[in-house]
Amino acid sequence: IGFDAYRFSIAWPRIFPDGLAGSINQEGIAHYNDLIDTLIEKGITPVVTLYHWQLPQDLEDAIGGWLSPE
Repeated sequence: IGFDAYRFSIAWPRIFPDGLAGSINQEGIAHYNDLIDTLIEKGITPVVTLYHWQLPQDLEDAIGGWLSPE
């Protein structure tokens, strides 16, 4: 295709399903590691962002979402 960079977002719930660092989804970590490794192997620079608008449901339920003062 002729591009040398690929921008993608990491989905917070895929890494921390309950929104907290105490619960790490190793399959989610492996998914992004595989993607990044493949891009680098192909000579493509990964440009990663955290998709911050996506809130895990457990965290939404626990604190009330983005409008919560917590």
